[in-house]
Amino acid sequence: MITEHASMQQITEKSDVYSFGVVLLEVLTGRHPLDPTLSGGGAHLVQWVRNHLASKGDPCDILDPKLRGRTDSTVHEMLQTLAVSFLCVSTRAEDRPTMKDTVALLREIRLVETPTRGPDALKGVSTVHASPSPLKNVVS
Repeated sequence: MITEHASMQQITEKSDVYSFGVVLLEVLTGRHPLDPTLSGGGAHLVQWVRNHLASKGDPCDILDPKLRGRTDSTVHEMLQTLAVSFLCVSTRAEDRPTMKDTVALLREIRLVETPTRGPDALKGVSTVHASPSPLKNVVS
């Protein structure tokens, strides 16, 4: 449960960011926040993800099985989105990004298409460049 709710403090933008992070985790994992099938007998989704990443588990194992088998670039985008969601559900509200920063982070995940140089550029061929995964910076 979000710390602000548990201690009955005022709901702020940072608690909204936490909730948004939970929604991102729901989409990425295909699980309900209080899924009874999670290890630990109904552990909260956020804690399940934290435990998995803390135990150095493969982040791809967190993804909804229906999302697996996609192209490497798509999986890379999903893992970057997982990293953003992990920032959003930080235990300390002051460590969470603002919603504006969250949107900026999510926009950065989109693949950047750069036209190639040379004869292929005239044919509309593009080269796709993806940024490195932020999970390496979030999970240590």
